[in-house]
Amino acid sequence: MPVLVWLSWIPKDWEVRTGAAGQIEHFVAYAGTAGLLGLGFAHAPTRRLGLALVGLAGVLEIGQIWVPGRTAQAIDFAASAGGALAGLAVARALAGFRRAAGQGT
Repeated sequence: MPVLVWLSWIPKDWEVRTGAAGQIEHFVAYAGTAGLLGLGFAHAPTRRLGLALVGLAGVLEIGQIWVPGRTAQAIDFAASAGGALAGLAVARALAGFRRAAGQGT
């Protein structure tokens, strides 16, 4: 998660972009983070993790108002929140498959 904060609040001059659309970058970054958190904290309530990640996406997006060269955009928040929820859903599904197969606790 510290990487999300860093990448969200660095000045525009410091950014290194992938070449993909900004919203795709947001979606992938949050989906990956949520997936790792969802697997790593398998016993944490899904709703709580989802709300925390969506809240973080909102705080980080609003915080960009004060970062030189950055802007806060609703579409970026939507991509981040959507990625977080998608990543969490995939992680929970994978954890469920592992439990069903008898590989997890």
